[in-house]
Amino acid sequence: MNTKVRAITLLCAAMMMTGCLEWWPEFGIPAGEQPWGELNPGQLIWYAMHDSPALTDQHDGQTYPAPKSLPVGFSRYPLDPSDASASAAIKNPIAPTADNLRYGKQMFETTCVVCHGAEGTGKGYVVPPYPQPPDLTAQRVRNWSDGQIYHVITAGQGRMWSYKSQLSQMERWAVVNYVRALQRAQYPEPQDLERTSE
Repeated sequence: MNTKVRAITLLCAAMMMTGCLEWWPEFGIPAGEQPWGELNPGQLIWYAMHDSPALTDQHDGQTYPAPKSLPVGFSRYPLDPSDASASAAIKNPIAPTADNLRYGKQMFETTCVVCHGAEGTGKGYVVPPYPQPPDLTAQRVRNWSDGQIYHVITAGQGRMWSYKSQLSQMERWAVVNYVRALQRAQYPEPQDLERTSE
């Protein structure tokens, strides 16, 4: 490496390192002092990071949403979260298909599997030390309507909190369809057995 290239390389390295220092002898600032409160941040560019203003949400030219405004496509859940009995009347608008079952499986494995387990039997990754959640393949849950399962996902139940913020309406229905598939895998119905024998 020739002398000129070496000198330029050392000069560039020295200039980059000065940005890491909190003093600059040329300005008469002794090492160990913190001058950024006394200097205009425009004087020394590397001090500006110490004086950066903290902005809160919706400031710096942004506006607050209008009062009582709702996101596009949003529809309010019609039931009181504590009114589980009325949820039996809610009809599932999504017919199970291979595509939405794959999607429901993905959503289930993202949000539900840690507690309910991959097979829905309540043996998730967090059990124990936490109490075992309900088995989604048990007779009690198999007897629920799709609307009741949807209601629990939406409003929560017992130790389970609401997942309406994590899952959209369509995602929740896809999870309901996938839970039904898990139930049928554990407890096949007669028509399922007929298909496997063909």
